[in-house]
Amino acid sequence: MNIERLLLKAADSAKRTVFENLQDASQRTGTMNPFGDKTLLLDKKCEETIVRTLADSGESFMVLTEEEGQLLMDENPDYIAIIDPIDGSANLERRIPLCSVGIAVLPYGNAPSTDDIECSVIMSLFTDETYVAKKREGVTRNGTQVVVRPRTPMEETIISYDTNDSSNQEFLEKSMKVVHGVRDIRRTASNLLDLCWVAGGGLDAMIDFRNILPIVHVSGTHMVEEAGGYVMGLDGQRLLLPIEMSQRMSFVAASNKKLAHEILSLFQNLAVSNDL
Repeated sequence: MNIERLLLKAADSAKRTVFENLQDASQRTGTMNPFGDKTLLLDKKCEETIVRTLADSGESFMVLTEEEGQLLMDENPDYIAIIDPIDGSANLERRIPLCSVGIAVLPYGNAPSTDDIECSVIMSLFTDETYVAKKREGVTRNGTQVVVRPRTPMEETIISYDTNDSSNQEFLEKSMKVVHGVRDIRRTASNLLDLCWVAGGGLDAMIDFRNILPIVHVSGTHMVEEAGGYVMGLDGQRLLLPIEMSQRMSFVAASNKKLAHEILSLFQNLAVSNDL
């Protein structure tokens, strides 16, 4: 089966599961996922639906999921599937219609990294937006090719910034330098949607410097890169991460390399090179 079609089928099955079980939106399972978050019943149901769809496809997978961790579905898998069944669970619980499902696939092998991702699908659960990224083929939204925004002066940019770390005063002070350096901020609380909007040209950048974001969000950073953007880590280098359940993500995903450097430099109180 074509991997893109399979991921679209799996994401759509998760979307249908949400709509069929909206009455359970605030129900919890009473357990914690591998990342220390309380699991919603719908998260679990959607994850099971996606895994079942992959298993029924005839392809062989190892699966990394937000709720169950690592699942070896086949002894000798051909692919790794990375699943975020509901990104924006707190929104769903409160009936805020900004949630998404994200799935990324890469070949199974030794020491896999984010550079190995071949296809990602992110589907908005309540708005008519489905994004597909394919390695070296770009990004589509509902079948139409999209790209990041043209280069814009930083003071005119609109960004998404996850600043939810109120216990860290130094982090908040650094973050305010970034907020004051841009035109405005938006945040859906579904990081995958925000990353899609960077890929599609709605936002200039999406930032999460807290180093707590699970690796299951790689479908979003993959979108930005394939749409022509640049994703940078706190070390100032292009983001390149091992595909491991213990891995956390910290990045600025921007429409271009210069903007990524400018944002990181503001956060770190460093000068920006004129060579970019």
